[in-house]
Amino acid sequence: MTEKRYARLKHQAKVQSFRILTAILAWSLIVAAFYYRPDLLKWALRTMTRSIEAVGDSLPSPWGDRAEVILRELGGFIWFQITVVVLAVRLLFSGIAAGWRFSRRSDR
Repeated sequence: MTEKRYARLKHQAKVQSFRILTAILAWSLIVAAFYYRPDLLKWALRTMTRSIEAVGDSLPSPWGDRAEVILRELGGFIWFQITVVVLAVRLLFSGIAAGWRFSRRSDR
């Protein structure tokens, strides 16, 4: 029973460390983009603004105005960008891991 509990604890430690490392890497990429390529961040901010406005315009009044305010004020800019970068990093690492597992499976 204790072995099963430690196996679960080991799995949770792997999952949480992966999440923390991807968040750190995402923040590092955003800081690097701010320093080296601010034009990318400007493009992402403008794209996010246009997307939020499109969502607000597509909904009937007054819900469109409310949705636009909520999306802008509750993290519509930086938090959406961070989320997109975290998801991209995780998808990249998951693809690499899947390819590595597939190559190891075909070696057997």
